[in-house]
Amino acid sequence: MAKKKPEQIEEEIEMQVSEETNLLNLSGVLKAEMDDARDFIHQVGEERAESTEYYLGNEPESTSTLQSEFISTDVRDTVLFMLPSIMRTFFGTKKVVEFVPKGVEDIPLAEQQTDYINHIIQQKNNGFQVLYSAFKDALVRKTGFVKVFWDESIEATMHEYSNLEPQSYQALVLDPDVEIIEEEITQETITTLDPITGEEVTQEVPVSIDMTIRRVKQKNQVCMEAIPPEEVLISRHAKDLQTASYVAHRMIKSVSDLVAMGYDPEEIEAHSGYGGSAVDPESYDEIKARNPFDNMVYPDRNDAGGKDILYIEHYLFYDFDGDDIDERIRVCTIGDGCHILNIDSFDDLPIVMFCPDPEPHTAIGSCPADYLKPIQAAKSQIVRDTLDSLGHSIFPRMAVVEGQVNIDDVLNTDIGQPIRVRAPGMVQPFSVPFVGKEAFPVLGYLDESKENRTGVSKASAGLNADALQSSTKAAVSATMSGAQGRIELICRHFAEGGMKDLFGLVNNLVIKHQDAQDIFRLNGKFVPVDPRYWDNNKDIVVNVAISKTSDDEKFTILSQLAGKQEQILSQLGVQNPLVSLQQYSNTLSRMIEMAGFKDPESFINTQVPPIPPAPPEQQKPDAAEILAQAEAMKAQNLAQKAIIDAETDRMKIIMDDDRSRDIEEASIRLKAAELLAKYGTQVNIAEINSIMERDRESIRQNAKQQAQGLFSNNVQQNL
Repeated sequence: MAKKKPEQIEEEIEMQVSEETNLLNLSGVLKAEMDDARDFIHQVGEERAESTEYYLGNEPESTSTLQSEFISTDVRDTVLFMLPSIMRTFFGTKKVVEFVPKGVEDIPLAEQQTDYINHIIQQKNNGFQVLYSAFKDALVRKTGFVKVFWDESIEATMHEYSNLEPQSYQALVLDPDVEIIEEEITQETITTLDPITGEEVTQEVPVSIDMTIRRVKQKNQVCMEAIPPEEVLISRHAKDLQTASYVAHRMIKSVSDLVAMGYDPEEIEAHSGYGGSAVDPESYDEIKARNPFDNMVYPDRNDAGGKDILYIEHYLFYDFDGDDIDERIRVCTIGDGCHILNIDSFDDLPIVMFCPDPEPHTAIGSCPADYLKPIQAAKSQIVRDTLDSLGHSIFPRMAVVEGQVNIDDVLNTDIGQPIRVRAPGMVQPFSVPFVGKEAFPVLGYLDESKENRTGVSKASAGLNADALQSSTKAAVSATMSGAQGRIELICRHFAEGGMKDLFGLVNNLVIKHQDAQDIFRLNGKFVPVDPRYWDNNKDIVVNVAISKTSDDEKFTILSQLAGKQEQILSQLGVQNPLVSLQQYSNTLSRMIEMAGFKDPESFINTQVPPIPPAPPEQQKPDAAEILAQAEAMKAQNLAQKAIIDAETDRMKIIMDDDRSRDIEEASIRLKAAELLAKYGTQVNIAEINSIMERDRESIRQNAKQQAQGLFSNNVQQNL
């Protein structure tokens, strides 16, 4: 081994010192950013914890010494009214998002991209439940968060098999993901004859196998999960989540989880600095409000892999390479001291945020719970006072003369029990008038204020039958549209603020990490897909099914549209310039989806094959050509007629000749018979017949010549 030069040793020392200094500076920046973000989120967390208590019906607490502890549930009622409409808006159609192609040539690839990304989110990651949690967090606690990441963790499962056949055993042994923990082979001795020597051979043959295996498999897939709001730290100066200078995700991980992520167990154990206490004291109130039974104390386990550790992923802009340009880096730390485990760059922040009412120029806005908490507090107090007033009216206090009444009898409120007095008039009710009726207009005013703040009312929910029946259709529609308008705005904020980022993250992760072809089920068929050939620069369109019309009105409009399309197709054909069969299929598909069916393919063909073009029309001949064709046809017909006439005349001549000859032959035979009978003279009839046949042939030749002459004359006359 060559000895290093002094200048080489000095250079290595300088690089090491520079790296350590850089890490030290980074740790200081992390600490400062995290402390400021924790303080900011703590302030927001107090409001979120209070909103959670209001949603659960635990707030406001009664401060009165009287009996009623009634709590109105306006926050919960409003949120539960909004959630079905919001979820139906995003998941009422089969495709939540669509990728828009750049050109006509990109249409098939964009459709495949749309179907596959929707499949990953809705089927592989249970997107409905994940987004339901995020939306509910947003409506109650200002913000909802979803984390999207490529999961490369290792999943180990234990399996036990008994009475395995040798073939199955070999298949398990050859599986690279299988590790044999224990096996027991049952063998049987058999004797066979050697085909070469003919001698008996004894050998042991496995009959059955019992074994225990461990299957280790790397997931390698997109993972999506809703994360609690208190786990996310955001810089107080951030205008939105994606451009924030500092974002962090803090969570509890076991040693086993961190090892599965690829970290060194010895380093984890040396710098964990955590176990059995709260993750963050500032977030205790928020967690406690959501789950009253969570004391944030994690039990100590005997196994090393079960130890709980604070794990934080920091996302920040920092000049790590010293070029005076801030880079997007991710720093993973463990323990209270934020020991750095890993530093790498990131392209996209893996966390998306949903906010129902964003505030301009700040990351965290407001939510319906913020508007309803004062209403709920006021209504709760008024109803409590009303109930207390009613109780005093029903059970009034008693005025008694001291020493003249049995106090135990007065305090006994059982019905029908006597009160013993020494003289009449010693006990009198101290009546308190009921004043609750004066509070009813105030409750009405508060309900009206709630409607104005949220757009949600009994009428819009369809619960106020009197209001709906006594109003015109237009008035009812306006009332429904008022509530829908607020919900539509929330849905639009969710679509543009979080849903686009969510699907973009999933798409980018699939393109970046998926290195093999996948097969998924689409429209009842298994379709291959290879994201390695995709383009990640396509526009994303979120299918937000919102409008001022109700579902019934939409269905009616679509029905009318389908009727118009059918009329156009029947009158103008499938090649008309207005409506195609694919557009008609789209209309029917949307009607089927609005009817509650998510599989229109079971009823119609959603993808109509292209109709082949009609054959080109033959060129119509002009008038002169038509006249020439008619004259030629006429001449042909006349020629055929001349041939027929000539042949008819020839046959007539032959037939007339044959008939006359038959008559003449019969006359000759009759005269020959008379001569033989009268004179005994024998006539040679055979000779006479030969003479007549000779003449017959000449007549036939003459008839043929006459027919040819007749044909020539007819043709010349018609030309």
